[in-house]
Amino acid sequence: MKLRLVIAAAVALGLGLAAWYGRGSPMLAGAARALGGGHESDTPDAAATFQAAGVHKCVGAHGTSYGDGPCAAGAREAMASGGTVTVTSFPKPAPAPASSALGGPIVKPMDPNERDRLRDKAIEDAANRR
Repeated sequence: MKLRLVIAAAVALGLGLAAWYGRGSPMLAGAARALGGGHESDTPDAAATFQAAGVHKCVGAHGTSYGDGPCAAGAREAMASGGTVTVTSFPKPAPAPASSALGGPIVKPMDPNERDRLRDKAIEDAANRR
């Protein structure tokens, strides 16, 4: 009698583990719905949600990207199905600082003639050193 109880418990445990391991299989999901035990998930279908939100999944040579507009040239659009998408906004670049009140640069470039004169003077000073 005890042996039968142990065997029945082992078989029940094995069936339970097999059901848990294969819980995502279509066969078990169909069987659960037929028995009335499996209800559809309360979460909406990811593909329909992405399509309603205007998400475009683009697959190309550089990998997969998600965007809110049509795919770039060289990429094909695929159906977005499942997963999560994290949307981040990039900060706007800082405006370029105003260089001066008059609109010109703070340090004006040197005139080429003045640069040549200073170079010649530095060469002359170096040559006349003792």
